[in-house]
Amino acid sequence: MPLVLGLDIGGTSTRAAFLSAKGELLGLARGGGANINSSPGDLPRQLGAVIATAQAQVREHLAAGTVAEVVACVAGVAGSGAAAGDRITELLRGALSYAGIAAPAEIVPDPVIAFAAGSAQPEGSVLLAGTGAASFRIEGFAEAARADALGWLLGDVGGGIWIALEGLRAGAASLDGRATPTALAPAAAQFAADHLGESTGDPLQDLIRVVHGTRPAELGSFARTVARLARGGEASEPDPTAAEIVARAAGGLLTSLAAVSPRPASTVVLAGSVLTKDGPVRSTVRDHLVHQGLTTLDAAEPVVGAVCLAAHRAGWDQPDPRALSAAVDAMETRAAPATRPAAPPPSSRKRPPAALALDHYRPEDHDRLYEICVRTGDSGDDATSKYREPELLGHIYLGAYLALEPEHALVLRDPDGVAQGYCVATAETARFEQRCETEWWPALRERYPMPRPEEDSPDAALIRKIHQPGGTNPALLQDFPAHLHIDLLPVAQGGGNGKRLLLAVLDELHADGAPGVHLGVGGRNARAIGFYEHVGLRTVIHHPWGLTMGTALPLH
Repeated sequence: MPLVLGLDIGGTSTRAAFLSAKGELLGLARGGGANINSSPGDLPRQLGAVIATAQAQVREHLAAGTVAEVVACVAGVAGSGAAAGDRITELLRGALSYAGIAAPAEIVPDPVIAFAAGSAQPEGSVLLAGTGAASFRIEGFAEAARADALGWLLGDVGGGIWIALEGLRAGAASLDGRATPTALAPAAAQFAADHLGESTGDPLQDLIRVVHGTRPAELGSFARTVARLARGGEASEPDPTAAEIVARAAGGLLTSLAAVSPRPASTVVLAGSVLTKDGPVRSTVRDHLVHQGLTTLDAAEPVVGAVCLAAHRAGWDQPDPRALSAAVDAMETRAAPATRPAAPPPSSRKRPPAALALDHYRPEDHDRLYEICVRTGDSGDDATSKYREPELLGHIYLGAYLALEPEHALVLRDPDGVAQGYCVATAETARFEQRCETEWWPALRERYPMPRPEEDSPDAALIRKIHQPGGTNPALLQDFPAHLHIDLLPVAQGGGNGKRLLLAVLDELHADGAPGVHLGVGGRNARAIGFYEHVGLRTVIHHPWGLTMGTALPLH
């Protein structure tokens, strides 16, 4: 049975989808990021595991004895410029080999993927505004011309970063008296204070520190504030300065579209959060295009565009991206734990389920486990609001185990299959730390530069751990060479769930030859300390921040 494979490979997540010649979506899976410039770990293996998970779903759909053959593969890859072409090709070759797929993979630029995710026709235009901004003319499902896409320093007019910086500039100008009063002034001051954690007392100095010390993509979040103030609401009138920025953003986007399509094609696909989510920029741009008699379509998720292009490359009838997008949503709704790791907040359940199933980690659990790590990251409490980039916790305390030793990662699943807790471990801490130095930390260090000495935010403290993780005391490793991390959401606490999970991991570590295991626990996490003592661990070292606890294996 012939199939095509579509891949959307990004820095934070990756998706794989298999489609039949009849246009049936037979497999869909999500995993962690596989960006060659910013994602750590064994990327071909990680991407291959995501593909293999989607393959397993395909097998469930096929009749016994039916042989599936992938005849075309299209991958949309973030950062797939010419300079990275060979490395991306190597990544895809390795991932497909891991999954046992011999079909060649075609790497397609993001704008073509976006266009195919919105239109089944081979010609048209794409107007994109996310963090950046650009316009593209598409001919025969290939890029024929582009305008802007110059980055935030030279262009990206109308993109989120551009809108945010214009808003921050206007706020600063109002604060020092160069411009008329605007609601952007107090909003910018508050934005800066929030990012610093504590204001210096001088909002202009706060803004200077934040703008020069924050990555542009993070600054882009202020674009939402500009849009909100431009629109106004029941309690406030539209802010004229914010409205003027929004008007210039929309005008800049339309100008770039005109540059690539002097006579615009009848179809314009809108892509990127600025243009696909309700807001004043979207409404202004869309109203203008509709007034010109053009058809505007919203781009679906990139994996939809990738699999549609794969069908086109196979010579099949072009699928309707809107119908395929609906199929993706339906499949994710039916199989939430396998493709969209979401779950009700713990407060919605008053007591744990009768039993949570013990299971091995799957690649599609990646984002859900990162979420659990953050929601338990403040001595057992939710740390989401504590950090500007909460995923840093996952990068430091979870991600390396999932990438380098997934065989030692176990999860607790509720009756719906959603992970509610996990335990990750390594039997040889010294060897694991050496592997992290060569296979995990380098990409993160490039992605997160070392903070300046004066930066004292919670995020800065975590980033310093990436650059200076330190090593475990060799004396401790003589008796306790293995170590583990365990995190449980409230729904998984009690009922013996945590004990079953911990004992299962300890059994695996003992089977791998570890004579002892240790772990760290914050001094404020009294519940966890009591749990570990009840299971049989004892305190080995007292620290200012908490305890190192350990036990010999097997645990009696």
